[in-house]
Amino acid sequence: MAKIIARIGDELTIQVTMKLSGSFMEMENTILDGCNEMGCLATTEALQKFDTDGSPIKLGDTKMTARAKDNLTYQTPYGSVQLKRYVYQTPKGGVIHCPLEHDARIIRGATPKFARQIAHKYSNMNALAVCLDLEENHHRKIAHSFCKM
Repeated sequence: MAKIIARIGDELTIQVTMKLSGSFMEMENTILDGCNEMGCLATTEALQKFDTDGSPIKLGDTKMTARAKDNLTYQTPYGSVQLKRYVYQTPKGGVIHCPLEHDARIIRGATPKFARQIAHKYSNMNALAVCLDLEENHHRKIAHSFCKM
């Protein structure tokens, strides 16, 4: 189990507790799962740094106001993370803008590092092989269709 035990400025302290029992392969899988859990916690904290405070923003000459703090799932190298972030619209409605996704360079719901990992794997393997590789080597289960996005 991983938990955040301190936040001081830009520094984050995470504690990970894991039980090392069974075969060595089982222990390695436990370690990988602990690292992934820690990565999800840290990535959630990092993503929040790219969110706004809900104040109105301007895109060019267009003023936009926060519509709501929507919940969305993002795909990371360590697993899926859920995050509430502000989305914006003009008073007339229309296209929704999410500063967090723009500023953090989110690519179709994936963090830049995870998108890069998938692109690299997909350039060398087919989508099914990418999914199998991610599940076997990273304990990341993703949909076959996600590779093709």
